[in-house]
Amino acid sequence: MCQENRMIISPTPFPRLFLSRRNVLKSVLGCGILFCGRNLFPTELDEINDVANVSDMINQSADALASCQNEDGSFGTKSELFGCDPAVAALCGMAFLALGSLPNRGRYGKELTKIVDYLLSRTFKTRGKTASAALKTFDLPEQNVIHNYLRDNDLSHEDVDGVIANFSEKGFKPLYGHGFATLFLAEIFGVVSRPEIRDTLQSAVNLLVRTQNSEGGWRYEPKRASIADISVTTCQLSALRSVRNAGIAVPEETIRTAKEFILRLQNQDGGFRYTKIDGPSGYGRTAAAVHALQSIGSEISVPIERAFSYLERVYPVTKGDISSKEKIEYWAYSQFYAALSYWRASINDTMRERNLLFFQRVTKEALKQRGADGLWRSSVSSEAETAFIICALSVPQERFPFFLR
Repeated sequence: MCQENRMIISPTPFPRLFLSRRNVLKSVLGCGILFCGRNLFPTELDEINDVANVSDMINQSADALASCQNEDGSFGTKSELFGCDPAVAALCGMAFLALGSLPNRGRYGKELTKIVDYLLSRTFKTRGKTASAALKTFDLPEQNVIHNYLRDNDLSHEDVDGVIANFSEKGFKPLYGHGFATLFLAEIFGVVSRPEIRDTLQSAVNLLVRTQNSEGGWRYEPKRASIADISVTTCQLSALRSVRNAGIAVPEETIRTAKEFILRLQNQDGGFRYTKIDGPSGYGRTAAAVHALQSIGSEISVPIERAFSYLERVYPVTKGDISSKEKIEYWAYSQFYAALSYWRASINDTMRERNLLFFQRVTKEALKQRGADGLWRSSVSSEAETAFIICALSVPQERFPFFLR
């Protein structure tokens, strides 16, 4: 059920932000430089055949998503694979940012504030504390879960200092949640006057720097893994890019070695495999790799051009044959990254045309999959699925820094 009686106000977009070590976001906000308002979707997308009132449907889906929020600010249930995970809360927060709200401001301001509170409450901090003092942040059952998790993974309390996670009895791997949570907090840093956000972001960066493995990437656990994978690594690299944009220093060596790791995973067909071990290319991980490379300055390059060729062999965006050549796993996740990649690449006439065709196709297919209640369903997390799609369809609005070209 959608929440009723929401006060609708004009959205307040974020200012334009460029890669910098300085706190550009605060400076630009101080100068009052804001985006001009615009329709939620470009005119061309509003005119797609069989797609009427796209903007209204997305707003309804966002209302439905907001109604799923738990009292503590999380989303989902503990019975779900990703239920109550920081990754889901952060992704829902990004969806609300994509529609123009800010914490305590706009249609989803209340939900965003609760997300911030939740993510800060899930930050495990041990710096300057004893292990017992650090655990007192959590109730006794979770203290036991954390203790068991650390024991089973041969980790100390100091090893996980700064991780943003919801340790669960299911043994969920926390670095995904850490990456998306760090990304979200970096995006709202500068518009929320809370000193603990800077402290949380700094400790989150410190954790990523010390857990980057010898290959240059990350795996699921907050430690130096013997083998890294492209999915977790692209998530962390996107988070580090946003943190750096927010004015918090990220070592150049960390960025460089992560980039080199990703490039080493490109196959001959232009797609990207999962790990350094030979394996097939995949649409989602290729889209994520392209976006990660773009985020650190590789706008158009030979590897990226080859990757787009692969993406369009799998998911054609021409006006002719549009049948997918193979099944796309994790469709919403994949199109979230593909939307970001196409948007950032649309800096010439050819890529602008391909970007438009991509958004036309994705919009049609996404709205066909939408449930009657406004949500997109997934056995992993319907809230995450819905957030990914809202974000993907909202990328052209550039309403917060992560979406900027």
